[in-house]
Amino acid sequence: MKEILLRYALVPLCILAIAGCAGTAITPPAAAVTPSSEAMQRLPVDKYPEFTDDAPVESLKQAIERNMRYLNALKDGHTFRYGEDTYTAGEIKDSLQYFALILDAAKGDTNALNRFIREDFTVYAAAGSDAQGKVYYTGYYVPELNGSRTKGGRYIYPLYALPKDMVRVELGMFAEKYKGEKIVGRVEEGRLVPYYTHEEIYKGALAGKGLELLWVDSRVDLFFLQVQGSGTVRLDDGGVINVTYAGANGHRYRPAGRVLVDEEKIPLSEISLQSIKRYLAEHPEDVDRVLFYNPSYVFFRESGESAIGSTGVSLVDGRAVATDRKIFPQGALLYVSTQRSEFAEDASVSGQSQLRRFALNQDTGGAIIGPGRADFFWGRGKESELQAGHMKYYGTLYFLVKKKK
Repeated sequence: MKEILLRYALVPLCILAIAGCAGTAITPPAAAVTPSSEAMQRLPVDKYPEFTDDAPVESLKQAIERNMRYLNALKDGHTFRYGEDTYTAGEIKDSLQYFALILDAAKGDTNALNRFIREDFTVYAAAGSDAQGKVYYTGYYVPELNGSRTKGGRYIYPLYALPKDMVRVELGMFAEKYKGEKIVGRVEEGRLVPYYTHEEIYKGALAGKGLELLWVDSRVDLFFLQVQGSGTVRLDDGGVINVTYAGANGHRYRPAGRVLVDEEKIPLSEISLQSIKRYLAEHPEDVDRVLFYNPSYVFFRESGESAIGSTGVSLVDGRAVATDRKIFPQGALLYVSTQRSEFAEDASVSGQSQLRRFALNQDTGGAIIGPGRADFFWGRGKESELQAGHMKYYGTLYFLVKKKK
């Protein structure tokens, strides 16, 4: 997203996983163009949900504190749309600071917290894909790879920096009807042509141009790093570095998992990050065909922090959500109401439980389009990978802001 963004042109992991968990097939809703004024509706107080939170309050306070860095960088007069209402950046900052105070005042008492919210906050519900609040949730996480500064041995797959010959075109500069639209390409014999595809890059289109940041030992893990847009690389010399999204080649993302479902290699009800990885490990002859189905390719840069969101701050595990930035306000306080997976000892999904949690709207993604899509940031570690890989649930999404004086 540079755009310093984590996932500006990326897709959520579970767009690859286009099925529901525990044998229930779920298909993501089709995206539709929705004006920001229709993306959410202000609720009367008697329609507010019962707010609870299943994570430590300290992580929420940390997320709010980091989010303030984004808001403080804006002019106080910068405005955000909440449905038909408008708030300034100054009002959103005041809102978050006040919410942090009522968290302290409530002292973990859910009833007290709900009283404060009903008295002092306006709550908006995302319209969802059906205009009735139905939101489809997927998840993402921070992957960890093994790598080296130099090519050799098992480290043969490059992470590329952003190419200097890449041209980004803001089409709105040429015609008003294309405002907000962008294309990416390169100049060849005086003509702007599409940039190299994933397959062309893998086969050497950028080799020898000095763009290699690192070399890693797994092509499949590299592919999923590109899907996530940010990760950690453990180097062979003992060092650890963070890499994050620097740009993409401009080709539209296509989910590799769709190939395996369409060819009946993996049942729709079982498709997930884990099942895709397992299939490719068992069928190396299919790796090219499956991965090249996606022409999109992501470039990286080193970062002092991991998981940098579209607001330019490091995300707190379990306290960030990616939404469509064209219709939902960045930096907003959210409330997530959906499901999470429960796992058996063999890491298979054994059931679901409620996920009810406050979070911040701090990220976006190329496949997160419309009021009916949200991508939940699980964070770092194996548990986060499991949760993200299997998250395919419907729920509701709310936005909270302090009432105007």
